[in-house]
Amino acid sequence: MIKFQNSSIFKASVLVCLMAFLLAGCHSGQKQQKIKLPSKADIVSELKQKADIVTTELKVRKVAIYDSSKSEKFTWKNPNTWKWGDQKCIIPIEVTLKYGYDLRNLSIKNVEIEEDSSIVVIHLPKPKIIDAGYNTYIDEGSIVKMSTGLRSEVGHALQEEIRRKGYEAVLKDELISSVGEDVKRNAQTLFTSIVKGMGWKHVVVEVE
Repeated sequence: MIKFQNSSIFKASVLVCLMAFLLAGCHSGQKQQKIKLPSKADIVSELKQKADIVTTELKVRKVAIYDSSKSEKFTWKNPNTWKWGDQKCIIPIEVTLKYGYDLRNLSIKNVEIEEDSSIVVIHLPKPKIIDAGYNTYIDEGSIVKMSTGLRSEVGHALQEEIRRKGYEAVLKDELISSVGEDVKRNAQTLFTSIVKGMGWKHVVVEVE
């Protein structure tokens, strides 16, 4: 009977020690996991390596018009008059705008980590045009050229100038309002994926 009790005590002691060891191991593992999570500086460094990130693309199609009778010879509006000796040229133009974020100036001020280290908040700057360009190919069949009097026909060089001015006019337009929600939604998806890939489970992306 005494031997049985001692054996039971021995088994109970072993069980207690084993549970204590497992709990200590779990606690140590949790500490180790927290240590491994990337810091603000790590997150910023990772994001800055992406440099310019494009989240949304917008194609703008307009008609560029040149009228030599106007003081401002280039316009988007159709000319109302055509005087003798003037030139006119109408060229369709397609401009591609790519919106996104320039991350090179990102700092730890843009990253916030909750006190319990459960959530990372990324504060993104305002989106901007990362890249823009217009169609370089000129379809002669789509161009309307009119010339009267002693004026020569609108040549290739002038056509290129008309297209360039059309491109510059598009860049001046505030077109991001038409794709703002897409830019915001795509940015949240993209940056959440990047930071989660670094080990964080809960990520919030705030866009201006």
